[in-house]
Amino acid sequence: MKTNFLKPDIARPRTLSLPILLISACLLAACPLAAKERKVRISLYTVTRPAAMTLTPAQGNVFINDRILKTPVLIEAKASRVGIKGFGAPLKSIRVDILGKGVWLEGDASHKRLYRGTLDITAEKGRLKILNTIPLEEYIASVVSAEAGDLSQTEAFKAQAVAARTYTLKHINNHVKTGYNMCDSTHCQLFTGFAAVKPIAQAAVDFTRDEVVTYHGNLAAAFYHSICGGRTEAMIYVWPFEHKPYLVSVMDGPANKPYCSIAPGFNWKTRISLKALTGIARSQNWILPGEEIRRMTILDRGVSKRAVTIEFATGSRRVKISATNFYHGVGRRAGWNAVRSTLFQVYSGKDDIIMEGKGNGHGVGMCQWGAEGMARLGFKYRDILLHYYPGTEVSLSE
Repeated sequence: MKTNFLKPDIARPRTLSLPILLISACLLAACPLAAKERKVRISLYTVTRPAAMTLTPAQGNVFINDRILKTPVLIEAKASRVGIKGFGAPLKSIRVDILGKGVWLEGDASHKRLYRGTLDITAEKGRLKILNTIPLEEYIASVVSAEAGDLSQTEAFKAQAVAARTYTLKHINNHVKTGYNMCDSTHCQLFTGFAAVKPIAQAAVDFTRDEVVTYHGNLAAAFYHSICGGRTEAMIYVWPFEHKPYLVSVMDGPANKPYCSIAPGFNWKTRISLKALTGIARSQNWILPGEEIRRMTILDRGVSKRAVTIEFATGSRRVKISATNFYHGVGRRAGWNAVRSTLFQVYSGKDDIIMEGKGNGHGVGMCQWGAEGMARLGFKYRDILLHYYPGTEVSLSE
């Protein structure tokens, strides 16, 4: 499998390598489950952690601790207990069983979302902890709709479905010590419930059911991102993880017209004042409280020309941080559109810096808009996956 751009393989029949790995996605248990019974437990509203939520039943039956819910009800965190308006004294925990279309959750500072399956709700320090247990394939359909919502091509959605399923099973124990498998933010994968599941995403999940990306018989770490900017990055230049031969830098099509060049926001430009940058750097503990940034430079770059190490010059010293930390730190404080990737040039002025860059996201693994571009050219989803994860196979999990 070459890492440069490919020719479409439109006529290739739908074939799979033999099942090679027994994967137990059994929820927080030691016994394996059959593939159709796999479930995943997700922490909801992981970032906002609401203190109160209103539950509203959609079509069908919803039960709270075996008591049927017919009208909206307010659930509040009362220290380490959960209070349900009209249900008596606060409880240590509640269980919501959803048998119909779903139940709506809504809070003052939280998005209104539709959920299915079961909800286990507890309280910690005056905040609700809501865990949603659902079948794996339903979860993947929601993730694909949220993560690839801007795409349009069927084959791109299929590639995203396989990548998301692989990522889930590979990282199924991400948060097992805290009682769940995955969070609902982009720290794991974006999961926003079932109000906006796209038919094209559902069809892609159904078509690729149980398919995963494997490398030498093991699940691959199927990282993906939005726009690579022309070339993906080798993982070792982004995260201090063990090298993986299939997470290397791959050309995203012809150099003069990358597959992902069709993406809105392929090129970007940001101006940040040195005063604002100093405030961000102090909040992230990159510099000391009394220091001010006077200049920012890039010390080294990876294979894709993404920044690897950044240096700040203050009045008294020079401070080095990883470009990945810079990307995340600025994103948390100034918004994720301020610095969209680490593939940029920096120009320092007297009072500010200007960054001109390409792409969106960390740049490792599958480029989602590259997958879209490849699909528009006639590539099939296996071609897409094997292009971005060279040396891997698409296999059936068991």
